[in-house]
Amino acid sequence: MAGSVVLTGRGRGFVIAAFGSLVAAHVLTLPSLNYVASLLAGLVACSVVFVFAGHSRVHIARTFTPAVVAQGQPSSATVTFTNLSALPSIEAQWEDKLPAGIVGDSRGVLEALGGGHGKNARTRFAYTVHGVRRGSHRIGPLTFKVPDPFGLVHRQHTYGEPQSLIVLPKRVDLSDISFGGASIAGATRPAPQHVGVGDDDVIARSYFPGDALHRMHWKATAHRGELMVRQEEQRNNPEATVLLDLDAHGQGTVRDPQGEWEYSAFFEWAIVAAASVSAHLARRGYLVNAITPGGPVHRSIAEGLDTVHDLMTDLAIVEPMDVSAEAIAGIAPSERPVVAILGRLDEKRAAAWSRLNSSTGLALVAAGTPPTALEVLAGAGWKVRTYKAGDDVADLWHDRDARTFHAAR
Repeated sequence: MAGSVVLTGRGRGFVIAAFGSLVAAHVLTLPSLNYVASLLAGLVACSVVFVFAGHSRVHIARTFTPAVVAQGQPSSATVTFTNLSALPSIEAQWEDKLPAGIVGDSRGVLEALGGGHGKNARTRFAYTVHGVRRGSHRIGPLTFKVPDPFGLVHRQHTYGEPQSLIVLPKRVDLSDISFGGASIAGATRPAPQHVGVGDDDVIARSYFPGDALHRMHWKATAHRGELMVRQEEQRNNPEATVLLDLDAHGQGTVRDPQGEWEYSAFFEWAIVAAASVSAHLARRGYLVNAITPGGPVHRSIAEGLDTVHDLMTDLAIVEPMDVSAEAIAGIAPSERPVVAILGRLDEKRAAAWSRLNSSTGLALVAAGTPPTALEVLAGAGWKVRTYKAGDDVADLWHDRDARTFHAAR
């Protein structure tokens, strides 16, 4: 807890009047003015004692519902205020500190409460916030402004620790494009059994004692006149890899004097693109490997593995970092479809990224990358498209050049 006492305009007037009365009492030889000075100073002193006693010991608990939200979606912040002091707390104005990226009306009036041993020592109040920028946002601490009855002083109390609200990155709806002539929309079509190891397709076989009831195939049972259960047949299991470049230099950001990464429109665009492409491919039945080479994100999105929500939560809190070319080269190349969302590259970093594509991949590269670096990627078989921070992800994805994206299944 931290607190400070501030004189109001009226309070400063009382202090000045008390000092003036004290001086005048000596200069004009009017002892009665000493009583006036004492009265004015005493009122100010009593007011200070009053605001100090009003909120001496409290407990703050803050919850968010939901605690993870999409950009623009509301979350309800509920604050529980408990007076732990034996003395009652007086009415006060409260305000919860909101960071950049969170908006809402986080202020109000706290009602007077009873002492800590009474029934009326606790209250709750709520307000609504909206996340306008992805990230893990620390909301708080809670500040109270406690006035005295005479309007001479107020005390500002700060209570509690900030708590995090996670705002997920924006996702853009993408259209289906062709991977080597086959639409993404057909990614989950069953394939003949001889195509190789993959997902399961459902056929029916006769029931055996011990088979689980949830595997019963009722349609086949009605048709055959005997109990039938579901059996697995192999189907095509398409995979794709989404790579996200976290390199701070390539994303055009540096740390500010407080040690925080400065906002980068290019980096935020790359986050939106990675989130949109990954969610789109997963929705179309692909097993999506989402990776930040040299970074913390490594998800495999499929049934029984990671979920799209897991990846969105990772992308909500991921930050730029210093990524070496060696860390990029350490990722194994893939024969599967690859989409790489990259920052600005030089030739050395372009060469490191080019090794991750042994088939034909799609590389979205930040504008400002020199042509020589783009040629390194193109020479390795990548289809290269440059993006600006204001570009529409859906338009770039639907670009005709992306339709030659080769799929190895």
